Amino acid sequence: MHLTADQVAALKASWPEVSAGDGGAQLGLEMFTRYFDENPQMMFVFGYSGRTSALKHNSKLQNHGKIIVHQIGQAVSELDDGSKFEATLHKLGQEHKGFGDIKGEYFPALGDALLEAMNSKVHGLDRTLWAAGYRVISDALIAGLES
Repeated sequence: MHLTADQVAALKASWPEVSAGDGGAQLGLEMFTRYFDENPQMMFVFGYSGRTSALKHNSKLQNHGKIIVHQIGQAVSELDDGSKFEATLHKLGQEHKGFGDIKGEYFPALGDALLEAMNSKVHGLDRTLWAAGYRVISDALIAGLES
């Protein structure tokens, strides 16, 4: 899947609103808690246990969420430079090989959780646009993970 120039421009234009505030910590945390609510078996893969409500104050999870939001922002900034975009995400995917049992099949549900978190933060979010953007980003990362 490829994005059109108009889609890239729209993603870049909407990113500041998506990422506004605390550097993405709350958005990332919301993404993870939604993900774990829908996929409780994934808590173990990410090194967590217990109730997801208890994770809302977990600084490690907040930091992980913030890092992911930052990485998405980096990817969005590189969308119009295909070779840089691919190289950055391929490397990131390869780095994920060292984080345990991370599989490409985990990313669609994580994307759903991210879109839900983004939608609750940004009034009028173009979910179709962001679903396409997430798909392109995650596909590039998964290619590195599976290489």
